[in-house]
Amino acid sequence: MGKDLFALFVSFAKTGSVAYGGGPSMVPLLKAEVIERRNWIGTEDFMDALAIGNALPGPIITKMSAAIGYRKAGWPGALVAIAGIILPSALALLVLMGFVSLVKDNPLVTSMLRGLRPVVVAMLAYAAWDMAPNALKNRTTWVICGVSLALMVFSPIHPALIIVAGAVSGIALKL
Repeated sequence: MGKDLFALFVSFAKTGSVAYGGGPSMVPLLKAEVIERRNWIGTEDFMDALAIGNALPGPIITKMSAAIGYRKAGWPGALVAIAGIILPSALALLVLMGFVSLVKDNPLVTSMLRGLRPVVVAMLAYAAWDMAPNALKNRTTWVICGVSLALMVFSPIHPALIIVAGAVSGIALKL
């Protein structure tokens, strides 16, 4: 059990150390680590964790980490995975807060951040592209996807309500 917990911590800390842009940008990195590299869960389970993580309040990546850690090693695994994903950025934040006032107006730093933002968008787009074949299996799921996207883009409906509507649709349509 100790080896599993250590492996969980290292994998999640590694993901938490290299992700830029917040939880959603970590999704493809986490997927690569827990599915492709470690084979701890399958794509369907990962997508379930992603869906449930989106449905609950709070940062998506911590909820996904808890779910995956729990699947691998129960409650201790959930706690270790959460600690691993959070610790790198929390420590970096504490260290960097001392330098924020010195670099916040630096044109080099501003340019760097502006260059990283499109990369985060690309990572999110890649995650969607990569998971689409498993999520969009028939015309009905494509319609749910399209309507959900349209609602998020063109309406003021809160995303949580769209998520609930998707879950209800899945139940009603017996997907």
